[in-house]
Amino acid sequence: ATQHLVEGRGRRVSMGSSAAAAVAADDEVLRRIEWWVGVSGPYDLQACMAELDANGIDPRIISAMAEGDVAGCSPLELVRAATAAGQSPPADRWPRMALYHGRADRTAPCHHSRALDEALREAGAREVRLTLYPGKSHTDPILEDPFSGADPLLRSLLALVRAGSLLPDTATPPTPGTRASAVGEPRLLPPMVPRPLVRLARWANPF
Repeated sequence: ATQHLVEGRGRRVSMGSSAAAAVAADDEVLRRIEWWVGVSGPYDLQACMAELDANGIDPRIISAMAEGDVAGCSPLELVRAATAAGQSPPADRWPRMALYHGRADRTAPCHHSRALDEALREAGAREVRLTLYPGKSHTDPILEDPFSGADPLLRSLLALVRAGSLLPDTATPPTPGTRASAVGEPRLLPPMVPRPLVRLARWANPF
């Protein structure tokens, strides 16, 4: 799990991946950032416990992280509870939000981002954008893709910081100076490891 705060051209973007994406920012942080970005987040922690158990991982990890209060630490449940109680923040108190998730994620399936997207919209968030990557696993956006040099997540994040807009991740033509990868994704950087090793990593990846 990773969490970053990036500032570019006057725009502050907070990004968390995996478990860090599920960490709720306090009100002070939310007022200071323009975009909050969640990548592959397990936003429904109660569902996540069952999913971890099905994958042979001890679900008590989640309970321990939440100090026993799983529902009280679940972003999805917190948003839904605030909406039901009429306590959602006014629209101008929300940052803009972008959710990224791989459709082939087996650790925190993409229904987590779909559900949070729906709950945030119902709660009155001023802008929420959901991007689902076909064929991407839990770790593809932060490990295999960057190592291969073809990194659609990084392209969108750079666009977000530089211009305040989100590029479509699957249909954007390569920009000048980039090379197309074997699957048609433009490369921002040279591969860090030989391509066969990336394919092997994706084949062996249990997430």
